[in-house]
Amino acid sequence: MSTPGNNLVLLTGATGLVGGHMLVRLFKSGKNVRCLIRSSSSLEQLKLICTFYNQPFEDLNNAVEWVQGDTLDFIGLCSIMKQVTEVYHCAAMVSFRSKNRVELFQTNVQGTSNMVDAALMEGVGKFCFVSSIAALGSTPDQTPVMEDTPRKNEEKTSAYSESKFRTELEVWRAISEGLNAVIVNPGVILGPGNPDAGSLLLFQVGRKGMPFFTRATTGYVDVRDVCDISIELMERGLFQKRYVLISENAHNGTVFGLIGKEFGKNAPRIQAGKALLCIGVLFSAIAGRFTGKPSQLTLDTIKSAQNPQVYSNERIHKTLDYSFIPLQQTIRETSDFLKKTDSKKQKKG
Repeated sequence: MSTPGNNLVLLTGATGLVGGHMLVRLFKSGKNVRCLIRSSSSLEQLKLICTFYNQPFEDLNNAVEWVQGDTLDFIGLCSIMKQVTEVYHCAAMVSFRSKNRVELFQTNVQGTSNMVDAALMEGVGKFCFVSSIAALGSTPDQTPVMEDTPRKNEEKTSAYSESKFRTELEVWRAISEGLNAVIVNPGVILGPGNPDAGSLLLFQVGRKGMPFFTRATTGYVDVRDVCDISIELMERGLFQKRYVLISENAHNGTVFGLIGKEFGKNAPRIQAGKALLCIGVLFSAIAGRFTGKPSQLTLDTIKSAQNPQVYSNERIHKTLDYSFIPLQQTIRETSDFLKKTDSKKQKKG
């Protein structure tokens, strides 16, 4: 449990992929951590992440101060932030379904607005916001997107992208009001965790063998790099800037090929055009009605699948002289972890 008088870190999103890895790394570094979680939160992914680090979950669980609450409760946040010296805000809603637009804006924009306002109110000294490359602008000629690439109002973007952009505006507002904050913009985050959620669904698809690929190119990053860079930026007091965090830009056919190879599957060989993807949306939606699971393929994801975009990590390289984990290593180690996890499940079964 946290002890008054010691440096106290508040972490949101500890049950997610980034937050889970962040918690373990903060705990191992000797930090005194308070975690904000919802009453409905599950600790199963965090337990999985602990096994990757050979970290006994019970030791971490007993050391952390768990506080139930919600980022939409400003008064509650002010109470939770008392005695807190630094905040890592990793919690966010990720959805590319247009019907979730209102919830996206409430959770991401209003929730973060409350977080930074509470931090200002309680005199928190350091604040790290884990954003996304989805908040950045774009380039029409495939030149690398950088931190200062302008985002044009006429650009057609997903509700998720718009919510992340508007969320960052809340952080910039708080910075102008005196909050020492830094923003990191990770690419697609990969690493050991729950294979049935978020970006790790790529492994569930790739391990079965993906015959199709699209024109999409984007930036990828290891979750461990996101955590380590965020912590170093905070420790060095490098505030009032945003940093693109990507290890490599890769074609999605390359990514599925690397994942498939780890599971003995062939690389994608058929390029999927827009018409094929639209048919996929229809069948995915129909299947979702029978399975009860929301479709992961939407019209917004089709736009993304047809959009080759590359990103630059030049600023973080110059700032920290940081060496990212290569994408191939990330995929190999994540695949190995998933295989071990499957093996343990089979033995228990």
